[in-house]
This record gives sequence, C-alpha cells and structure tokens, in this order.
Amino acid sequence: SAFNLQQGNMMHWIDAGFGEEFTYNDWEDKKLVSRAINPKTKQVRTINGAIAAVSPSESIAIGLNYGRMAHCRPVVGYANDMDPGVYHPKDDGLFLLNLKNADSRLILSIADVIQASKDQEFPEGLTWFNHVLFNTDGTRILFFCRIKADNGFISSLWTINPDGSGLDCQIPFGNRISHFAWRDEKRILISSNVTGEMQFLGFTDRKMDFQPFGNGLLPQDGHASFSPDRKWVITDIYPKGPERLAELMLYNIKENKKVILGRFHSDKQFIGDIRCDLHPRWSQDGRFITFDSIHEGSRQIYISDVSQIIG
Repeated sequence: SAFNLQQGNMMHWIDAGFGEEFTYNDWEDKKLVSRAINPKTKQVRTINGAIAAVSPSESIAIGLNYGRMAHCRPVVGYANDMDPGVYHPKDDGLFLLNLKNADSRLILSIADVIQASKDQEFPEGLTWFNHVLFNTDGTRILFFCRIKADNGFISSLWTINPDGSGLDCQIPFGNRISHFAWRDEKRILISSNVTGEMQFLGFTDRKMDFQPFGNGLLPQDGHASFSPDRKWVITDIYPKGPERLAELMLYNIKENKKVILGRFHSDKQFIGDIRCDLHPRWSQDGRFITFDSIHEGSRQIYISDVSQIIG
C-alpha cells in the first residue's frame, strides 16, 4: 500500500541477525513502517519507519517521511490525505532505524537544515529531504534538502554522520543538482551545474573540489552507479528524439570507454509522474544489471548479463 512508480516501495536485502530478510515500506493505519520478511520461514517483522537507505556496515537504515513527500513532490511520495504541516518541521527529517530492535529516532530535522542554510537565499515553501545514500563504509550519508517553489522545487546537497553529527552542505541552494552515487568512502559522483554547465562531476566530501567526470562521454544527467569493483559506471539517458529512445550504457573509468547496452522505446503517453526511467542497478557480483523499461508495452524489469563486457 506504500508505493510510487519512480521508487516502488524501496525494497532492500538486510541481515540484522534474523537470517536473510528483504524489506519493503508499508502503511499501518496512518503510520509508515517497513516490513522485514524472511523468505525461508515467511516470518514478518515490522520496523518503525519507512526505509530509504540501508547501511553497508551496520544493522541500521535511514528513514524518510514519504507521507510528507506526497504533498511536496507526489512522484516520490506515498499517497495519503494527511496534512503535511509546517514548512520547516522540527519533528520530521532523517530518522535512524535500528533494524535489530525496530526502533526509530530523529537524528536531523528539516528545521535544523534550514537553520544551517540561513546565509543562503531560498523561497518560503514546503521543505523535505529525499534521495538518501550511505557511502561505501557506512560512515557518511548523502541527501537532498528540497523546497517547493512556484516552478517546481529547488535543491541543496548535504552529508552527515549516521549519528546526526557532522552536517555539511556540499552544494547550496541556487544550483541544479540531480542524481548522485558514492565512488568510495569520500568521493562522490553528482550531476549538477555547480561549475556552470550541467554535467557529471566528481568531488570529495567536504572539499567541493568539483571536476568533470566522464570526459564528455556521459550524458548531462542519468541514474548512475558504480560497479562493485568501482571500475565501471552504469547509467542511462532519458527518452529522446522522435522515436523516444532511452539509452542504457556502461562507462569504463580507467579506459575512458563507453559501451552502449541498448536503446529502448518509451511511448509518448508515459511522461511525467507515470514515466518509466531505466533506473539501472548492479548485481552484488557485478556480472548482471537490471533495468526498468516500457518498450514492450508494459512496465517490466529486465536483466542483462554484462560479465563478458566488464571481464
């Protein structure tokens, strides 16, 4: 019952001492929770809060209020009829979820980030956090702070420690920022115009040492992520041209080489909130990628064997 077409119900695999489990977000009355299911025993546990990202090193996750998001940007929220409340709440933001005992506690409020942004210029509007991601060793978390505006929303990019300390603004309000990925525990890949032109950039957490990434071979934006060995990037391009073809590609970082995996038609009716981005994802061993597509007439998940390409 907690679902949207862009992020689904945020399923994750976890191991919190109960055997291998998968989680998905759900509504319990008017409260957001996550269900943890053991696929062997079928036992179900309920975790307080909706999971946005899972730590790679501890049995913890970061939770977000997808109910609030439905009123800020419906395409990434879970539909509901609740009142989103004040613009900058003190009781909403990033929640630390304990995957063992199912507890949840607020570690950073939206009001905290607005206070930390007091020297920046931004409009008054509903504010929310979105797109949370742990770094590779679980020591830092990256997230967006977004404010609803007349023409959509404006964004800023932040990092923080899992305990709520060490808040740092990476890209302030006033710049375009889109998809990102951690390359390692310190380096970040981001699509942004912070250097003047919308493109993929690499930079170091807390240093703002932005450098172009992809040497002109990567698109301006896309759903990029690094292979498990960090040697390759998988990303996509939104549908373009009269045939509305979405392109799926691999990029070899060391060799500066791009490999086109395919181009997939997206019918013109699938736009806006019901669009189907490719959203490519790696398998844990790096041999396969999965992606979403509408090219055969219905929304499906496809799998591609890339083991011969990446070696």
